[in-house]
Parts: sequence; structure tokens; C-alpha cells
Amino acid sequence: MSDFLTNQFKQTNAVGVLDLTTNPNPSVMTVLYNPIGVASDIVPGTGVKLVDLGANDAIGLPIVDVRTSDADVIEGVVIFDTKKATKEISDRIAIAKKGAVLFLEASAGILRGAEVALVLASPGEVVTQTTEIVLGKALDKASAAGQLIRIEVLSEGV
Repeated sequence: MSDFLTNQFKQTNAVGVLDLTTNPNPSVMTVLYNPIGVASDIVPGTGVKLVDLGANDAIGLPIVDVRTSDADVIEGVVIFDTKKATKEISDRIAIAKKGAVLFLEASAGILRGAEVALVLASPGEVVTQTTEIVLGKALDKASAAGQLIRIEVLSEGV
């Protein structure tokens, strides 16, 4: 992500950067990163899930936290923010939801059109879906690990 500088004439792509968008984008939602969570900072490309804080729940933005299992429902994927790339507990974050297209990193070769899943242990990475919950569809082909490809989010968070 260090190659993504706001003072460049032509931006390079980075994990979590949106593509093929128009403003306002209905596929993006602002949420609150779990204010009573114990997780560490959250980075672009991380899959998040909705959380219920019980008695500590307040009316306002939906509250999300980092997914801890491949079985956790994906509410959205954290979008890259040029002002503050890494977000902390209690920060407002923007997430890509169904219909959004964003750049993520292939963890292996991926065919165009393949259904992909997030790699739980490596935020921002995707792999061809096997048993995990489907995040979306690869719009580009990755011939090897480490390549940035566009992913159309198909997960509905349900």
C-alpha cells in the first residue's frame, strides 16, 4: 500500500481501492469498528461481520468487527482510505458491499469469472473459493500470487 500516494499524477492500484464506481456509490456503507472490541487495527481488504454488543449496543452506525472464521457472514470489505489507511477500534470505516468492485490481491492463480473467497489469515487476499463463503467474482485473471485483480462483491451479508 505504500505505493499509493495522493500526490502522484497517476495513481497506482492498491488493495481495497474501489474501481468502476460512480458517486454517490450505493455499494459503499459507513460503519463503526467495534468500540468495545479487542481486535487490533483493521486494514483495507479485511472482511468484516456485523456484531451485536448486547446492552452496549447504541442506535447509530452499524457495528462491525473482523471475521474470525471462514464461516462468518461477510457484511463487507474495508475500503482503502487515503487519509488513514489503518483504522483503529471506534473508527468509522467504509466497507464495500454487494455490487462494488475493488482491487484485492490474489494469493494464487485465479481465473477470470471464478468465485473467490477472502483469505482469513491475510487481509486483502483472495483465493478461488472452495469451502469458504463466497465474497465475489474475479473480473480479472491472476496468473500468480501477489497480483492485484478486480473483484465484484457478491456477498449480501445474509
